[in-house]
Amino acid sequence: MKKFLLLFLVLFLCTPAVAANWTDNIEMGGDVRFRWYKLNNIWDFNDDTNFDNWETFRLRTRLHVKAKISDDISGFVQLANQTYGNGISDAGDNTSNKIFVDNAYITVDNFFGSNFKFQAGRMNLIYGSGFVLFDGNSQFASTSIYFDGVKIAIPLGDNAVLDTLYFLDEENSRANNPDDDITLGGLYLTAKCPAMGGKQEIYALNRRDETLSKDIWMVGLRLSDKFENGLDYSGEVAYQMGDWNERQNIDQEALGYKLDAGFTLKDATMTPRLFCGYMSLEGDDRSSTDTNERWDVFYGGWPQFGDLLAWKYVNVGPANAITDYDPNYNEGSTTGGEAVYSNISMASVGISAQLTSKLSAKFTYGLLTVDEPIAGVDDDFGDYYQLQAKYGYSKNLSFAIYTAMIDPGKAFVNDDQAYEFLVETNLKF
Repeated sequence: MKKFLLLFLVLFLCTPAVAANWTDNIEMGGDVRFRWYKLNNIWDFNDDTNFDNWETFRLRTRLHVKAKISDDISGFVQLANQTYGNGISDAGDNTSNKIFVDNAYITVDNFFGSNFKFQAGRMNLIYGSGFVLFDGNSQFASTSIYFDGVKIAIPLGDNAVLDTLYFLDEENSRANNPDDDITLGGLYLTAKCPAMGGKQEIYALNRRDETLSKDIWMVGLRLSDKFENGLDYSGEVAYQMGDWNERQNIDQEALGYKLDAGFTLKDATMTPRLFCGYMSLEGDDRSSTDTNERWDVFYGGWPQFGDLLAWKYVNVGPANAITDYDPNYNEGSTTGGEAVYSNISMASVGISAQLTSKLSAKFTYGLLTVDEPIAGVDDDFGDYYQLQAKYGYSKNLSFAIYTAMIDPGKAFVNDDQAYEFLVETNLKF
């Protein structure tokens, strides 16, 4: 009995040391984000209908843990829950009280003795400004943005990394009868060439949608930099080619680009930043029947053009007023609820400022035009106004508002304004 008590005492005294060593290798955290939305005419520009007029709460909760197993091996797991209020059953991944694995991946540095980094599992892929690669599961306001797959990062000297990617966007049916997977693969190079300055990104990516018999490649280039004098810029251009529909022998040939520039007045009060930009996503030229020129969104993210325009481009079939000028706007998408940006251009200008040490604001105006409207329809999409503000209450707690309006142009049958008003509180821990 004395030996047992002695052993118990030794183990008890050692427990704090063991626990302290274990917790040194564990990082835990999470966030709670609560939003109130007021959405009006997000799909139809018609005040006489109410299916796209929403007033709702939206809650997102996330908890994550990162475990460092050794110097080279670690794991990351994040559980999440997002709802549009209790009892909502028709919101896809936003169904009430659904807890899901948002991220879960393994990281191995110096993989098999090399300087490669190996990652496998469910993870987010965020590159550049999200123009072509950001949002793996956009469905109705980015419930999640993950992909499932494998990434190997290969350092090329001290100033460049080449990422090799193979990921699954949608598995759909596990069986291969029918073939219905949507996959992403390819290479993404990120470099900082001392001679050029700034950052250079070059990519060659493949997207396959087996249901549509779509197998397209995209090659692109992005350059960006920020200078001491306050000037910053980014420019990205990409070209898509391959099979738009292999069964019907229709090729893909589409061009898209996004240009942004800004200037921050560092010596001025509130350090305002003036900015401008232009983006163009090609539409289909209907005179050519064996070639599709429509830009494929790939995995371009919701936030890059503002939240309201993302809602406007959601794939809800014929209920979307985009069919007024482009009846086939969603022909490249088999995922309901995805924001299928294409056939549009936008010139934008705006200003942002740090109003106080805790309060910042940003205003943007965009002039929207249609690249290829159907015969007899004007190319005037409309005017797009956005205002957002954020207040840092503390290091971990913030409050924010976002308000936006689209005043529709002559491309649409109805001319009632669409708007969004969003209030947010976000706690990170």
